[in-house]
Order: sequence, then structure tokens, then C-alpha cells
Amino acid sequence: MKFQDLNIHSSLLSILEQSGFTILTSVQELVIPHILNKKDLIAIAPTGTGKTEAFTIPILHRYFTQEITLQEQTLILNPTRELALQTQSRINKLIQSYPVTTITLVGGQAYDMQLAGLLQSPTILIATPGRILDLIDQGKITCNTIKTLVIDEFDQLLQLGFIKEVNQILKHLPNKKQSLYFSATLPKDILKIVNKTLKNPIKIEIEKEVKKCTIEESVFYVDRTNKKKLIKYLIELNPEEQILIFSRTTHAVDRIVADLKKEGIVAEGLYADKAQKNRTQLLTAFKSKEIQILVATDLLARGVDIENLPIVINYEVPDSDSLYTHRIGRTGRSMTTGKAYTFCDAQDNNKWIQLQLSLNRQIKINDQHPYILTWEQMISTSQVKTAKKKKK
Repeated sequence: MKFQDLNIHSSLLSILEQSGFTILTSVQELVIPHILNKKDLIAIAPTGTGKTEAFTIPILHRYFTQEITLQEQTLILNPTRELALQTQSRINKLIQSYPVTTITLVGGQAYDMQLAGLLQSPTILIATPGRILDLIDQGKITCNTIKTLVIDEFDQLLQLGFIKEVNQILKHLPNKKQSLYFSATLPKDILKIVNKTLKNPIKIEIEKEVKKCTIEESVFYVDRTNKKKLIKYLIELNPEEQILIFSRTTHAVDRIVADLKKEGIVAEGLYADKAQKNRTQLLTAFKSKEIQILVATDLLARGVDIENLPIVINYEVPDSDSLYTHRIGRTGRSMTTGKAYTFCDAQDNNKWIQLQLSLNRQIKINDQHPYILTWEQMISTSQVKTAKKKKK
């Protein structure tokens, strides 16, 4: 289906064409008509399937056509500052010269500047839960003007512990509004909120297979002591390619970056403890391909769009199938192709087996590398570790 087949404002259609949007993704095709019809909805779809445009385009259409006034605000909740800033950037590209205005309300930004921005009565508020709730509690935001609510990456909001804040924000908002929830998974906590807050919602679910076909997944069995060597090997094998490496902790990120720099490989680390200005600069530099190797915690696992990123590496096996899906979803976005490599040592083997069972698919083994940990070595190492634990 093409955007020109939708009954959307001609100027918005022209902007979409100029921006390279011609054919709708699956989630856009299913979601946009319901939003245009003013329905509440919950959409479950993998990352990288065009969810941001799925809610942005129909919302902008209603402003462009003056179906809703510029004083009737839209609130978009995002789990992280990075995703909020990215969402604002993508919306602004579609607004161009139209009088619709946006503001990001997130931690790490000057509070006075945000207050000054709110005095300009922005049309679209893009916020993280903590900051918007703080502004609401201080009476800096008039909630009765919010007529559209979007909660993006809902499952990550809950995983980050924002369920209390989300429920408090919902209590402040008017009953008469359109609510649009987007998530990659549908845990029970979201279902409870959906059942309590949405009015006869449309439920849309995009199968994981839509995303799976664009990513070539493989696992590298490797001893923990050889992971640094394998990273270097893969970088040398792909000298021109950008690579995003995920690791569990900030300490591990710093260690990997330091090890790469010792080998003469330029790399940078990104995690929540870094200053917001530094994080923004690093992410911007990576997106513009000024940085080739970025090592990050799960701060970047959700939603953040890095155009044409060819390779993602899991330095360790992720803790859940949901986290795995979100990490590898940084590549193969918008139906481009990408590669996702996972390093698995003997200690992580059982977790890897369980993860594949949860995903309901077997991921191919890549044994074409010099640091292969054979099945026999894997079992032997596991038995040694188990014996040591029993002695303790």
C-alpha cells in the first residue's frame, strides 16, 4: 500500500514523498487508518518496523487539516532521553514549515529552558515519565489540553521501573482523549493498564517473522578469555563496517573499549552514567558514521534508530528473549538487511538454549572463526565450573 492511497493532507503527502516515504510498512498499513478514525489502540510490533511514523503521520494529518487545533496537545511518552530526542527529530522532519511545534521534556536538559519552551504552548510534548510528572506536579503543564496520548516502547517503560509514574500520569490526563500504545511485547502489566484505560481498543499484532527475515542471526561459541580476540577478528574482517557491541554493565563496556584501544582500534562507550551532553554527542557521531565502533549497555537496545547499521554483536547472551529481540533490532531496520552475532561461552550455554526455546527458533552456529569453542570443550568447561561450585 502507498501513502498516496491514504486520504491524508496533500502537503503532508508531499513532505512524505520528499522524505522518501512512499510505501507503508505492515504496522503503518494496519495502524494509520484506525488512528485517523479516532480509535484507541494497542499495537505490538518488532522494533524497526516504522512505528514512529505510524502514529506521527495520522496525528500530523489532523493538525494539518485543522481537525484538531494547535492548542489541543499531543503527549508522547518515551522510556529514554535518546529515544525522545530521536522521536522529536523524526517528527520535525515531517512538520517542516507548518506551525506545529514540538518540545522534549527529559532529564539532563536545562530546566529553565524547558519552562521557557512550555510558555510557547508547544503542540507536541515528547517526554520521559520522570520529567513530565515533575512538571505536572509543579503545575507547569495543564493536562486538560492534552487530547492525544502516545506511549511508545511501553514494555521498556515498565522494565525500567516506570509503571508507578505511568499510572500517575494517566490519572492527571483527561478522560476524553485518544490513547495509542506501542510495544514490542505484551506483558501482563501492560494488559492491565490497557484494560483499565483504553476504550474499546483496537489490538494490532505484527508477527516477529516480519522482522526476522531482514536479519542474519548467528552464534559464535567462544571461550570467555578469547572474546576480545574474536571482536578484533570480526572488526578486521569487516574493516569498513560500523559495529554496535552490547554488553551488560558499564564496567564491561569500559573494559571492552579499553581493550580495543590497546589494539589500536578506535572505539567509544555509551551508557546511562555518562553526562547527557556526552551521550548525545556520541550517539550523533555514531549516527553520522564518525565513530565506527560503539560499545553500549542496553540504553541503546530500544527504539533508537541508527540508519543502515550493518552489524550488532551481543558480547554476552542477553538475559531474555525480549532483550535479545530489541538488541538485534538495531540492525535490519526498515527492511534493510543486517547481521546479529551473539558470543556464547560455556557459562552462558544453558541461558542460550533457553533463549532459543523462548524465541521458538534455532539460531545457526558460526564455526568459521579461529577461536571456536567446540561442544566437547563447552561440556568440559561447564563440568569443571559445576564441580568447583559444589566444593564451595
